[in-house]
This record gives sequence, structure tokens and C-alpha cells, in this order.
Amino acid sequence: MKFSDLSSIKVHIIGINGIGMSALAIYLKKNNVDITGSDITYNANTINLEKYKIPVYIGHKISNIKDREVIFYSTAIKNNPEIKEAKKNKIPCYNRSKLLQLICRDKFTIVVSGSHGKTSTTSFLGHLLVCAGLNPTVISGGVMQNFGQNIYLTNSKYVVVEADESDGTVFKLNPKYLLYLNVDREHIDFYKSYSNFKSKIKKYIYRQSKKDSKIFINNDDYFLSPLKKYSGNIKTFGSNSDANYSYKLINLTNKRSYFNFLIGKKILFKNLSTNLLGEHNVQNLTAVLSIIDDLGYKIKKSHILSFRGTKRRMNILGKLKKTIFIDDYAHHPTEIEKLINVISLYKKKNVCLIIEPHRYSRLNDLYGEYLSVLKNVKNLIILKTYEAGESYKKGMKNSKNLVNDLNVLNNQKTKYVDNYRDLFSLLDQFVTNKRESIIISAGAGDISSQIRFFYDSRK
Repeated sequence: MKFSDLSSIKVHIIGINGIGMSALAIYLKKNNVDITGSDITYNANTINLEKYKIPVYIGHKISNIKDREVIFYSTAIKNNPEIKEAKKNKIPCYNRSKLLQLICRDKFTIVVSGSHGKTSTTSFLGHLLVCAGLNPTVISGGVMQNFGQNIYLTNSKYVVVEADESDGTVFKLNPKYLLYLNVDREHIDFYKSYSNFKSKIKKYIYRQSKKDSKIFINNDDYFLSPLKKYSGNIKTFGSNSDANYSYKLINLTNKRSYFNFLIGKKILFKNLSTNLLGEHNVQNLTAVLSIIDDLGYKIKKSHILSFRGTKRRMNILGKLKKTIFIDDYAHHPTEIEKLINVISLYKKKNVCLIIEPHRYSRLNDLYGEYLSVLKNVKNLIILKTYEAGESYKKGMKNSKNLVNDLNVLNNQKTKYVDNYRDLFSLLDQFVTNKRESIIISAGAGDISSQIRFFYDSRK
């Protein structure tokens, strides 16, 4: 199947309201594909899809696919009646990765992947390439603040795409440029073991290095750095000057991050600043600048400062009295650790961190890492574990276990809250307190919508 084939058939997307699927749905619609979709809930992505006149059915029913000729479905979809009916009637069904593969096949594709930072990096790269005049289509796993949605559509042959590892999507793509940010212990439910996950990455980078792909890898990453030996097509970025491209930190504040950008030992940009906070964002920006330099495009310092970030990445919601509310997506211990490092920049503020653990399997696999990262947080609230389609099994660790063990380590400073009504009561106490405070919520589940509801209801 070619992408052009889709223009002559009727397409249905199951799980269309997901952040990744909705972007692909919009891409299809703008390319004149007859498309419908279904999902279990109505959300902000649904509203955006409706703006493009894409029919979205709420609830999964056999009738949703009555005239459809091909089905694409989200990885999150399990035991779905529409898929069962489609297979019964011999309607072809494909995972989301197949659709992304079709979109990218005939394009000059720049793929961004890695365990952490993909969305922010994809958004930043897309923004700067637009500023530089390349004007690519950008497909992201989050809402890009500069573009107002999760996709930026152009007629260009260039496409920048965030490629997920969670279902093996990235390994099915053959990009012109591959940016691999980092590797961490993640997605064990899909790959069965961390060693298998790393093996897949290693084989993929080796395969692409033997093709005409240009590959950029993180020289600071313990796993990725040794892979630079594979081919002259591989370049590195990182914090040390032995990388092809590197950064030197000047200052990190709670307003901006300042750094120099170097090629080898030569400073290409001096005293750059970004509104993104923390060294991890400086590292990701270094990766972005590396690709732009290799492509031969030029950007200005003002272009970097004009990047407004990605929704749910240290996204400031606003202020209630003397309390600032910040929303973040961090849900893996490594991401939470980076978030805590950013929190440390607010030295004179009363900061409260709210964590919603995401999936029992992740909490169990990384339980020791969660304890290590969270044990020194002074004001910490932990919510009930967000199931994300999983069922609790006897013997698994949960949020209560995490709180109990943390309180042994930090002298009873961690609070457990199993419902949002009780959380809102605690937050009201912060708001009425006369101290200047910051509430930072983090997680990949319901926490974001609930915190936004709390903030909006009390403005």
C-alpha cells in the first residue's frame, strides 16, 4: 500500500482522540482522504478534529465502520468490537505505526526518538526550521504552543515527526535524519526486557547507519555514545567538547537557561538563551541546533527565544493569589528527577509537587528509582496510580506503598490522596496561605485536566 492509495478508499481510525492519532487524522483530512474516527471519550482533541469536519463517534460500535474500507487503530486499543467486526468482514486493519510509515515513505523525513524529551525536541526543531525557511510539516506528540495544535501542515516535501518507541513505531521508519536523544528503562511491557529493548535500538541504528540516513546521537548517554563507531554518518551532541556538537552552560535560572553552542572546540553561538528551563532542555536544544547546522540552514537568537514550548511541559497555567500553578507531563523517574532539578531553581518559593504515578507495571518495574528520586522532596503529594488500561494484580506495588516507604525515608513528609476532592481541599489551603507558593503537577493521566479544572474554577 502507498499513501496515495488512501485517497480512493474510506478510512476509519479507532482511538482518534489520542494526541498522536488526532495529528495523523488531520494530516489525512488535509490530503483529501475520506476519514471517520471513534473513541471512548470526548476531549479537547475531539473539538480540534471537528474544526476540520472529521466525523468522530463517541463509543466503539459496529455501526461506526459500516462503509469503511481500511482501519487504523491506536496501540492503546484492546479487545475492540470495531476491529473484531472489521476482521470478520476481511477489512484490512493496521496499527498506527503503519499509517505513519505510509506518510513518511515518500518524504524527506526527520525522525526524533528516545525515551525522554521527544515531544519538546520535535516541537523546537519544527519551530526553528520554520523560522529558517525550510517550512516542514511537523507531527508532534503534544500541542505545540507556537502552532496551536499537535500538527503543523505544509505542502513541503520535508516532515519532522516524533516517533514513539512504546510500540516499536520508530523501528519501522527509514528517515533521512534520525535524532536519538537517550535510552532509559522503559516500555518493558512491550519489549519483555530492558536488554531486548536496547537490542532493538542498537540494531536499528546500525541498520540506518548502513543506509543514507544521517544519525545524531547523545554523546552523554551511556548506551548511545559507543554506537558512534558504526559509521561516518553518525554525529554526536552533548555536554563535552569531544562531541561533534556541544553546549557549555553559562547559567540556569527559573526564567531562562543560558549557554554557548560549539562545533568541536569552536563557539558557533555565544550566550544563547531559551525560555525552556533546566539543563536537559539545553541538551535537547543542542541536538536541534546540530541538525539545523548539518542541513545548512541559519537561525537567529531571537528565533530560539520565540519558541513558546509545548503544552504540559512546565506549562504555567497562571496565578491564584500568591500561588503559581504549573502543569507537567513527567511520569518516568528520570523525567521526574529533571523536573525536581528545575524546581530547585525556585529557591525562595514554597513549592509543592503533585505526582500521579502512571501504570502499575511502570511503578513496579521502576519502584526503586521512584523512591530514590522522590525521597528528598519536601512538599510531596502522591495520587492514586493511574491505571492506563491496566488492572491491578495482587502483589503489585501501588501509590500507598510508595507513600509508606517514602515516609520511612523522609520523616512522614509525603501525603497520599486517593481522590481529587481531597486534593482540591489541600490546594485551597495553599491558595489561602499568604506565602508565595508554586504548585507543580506531574503525570500522564487525569492530573492535568483536574488541575486545570481546579485552577479555572477558582480564578
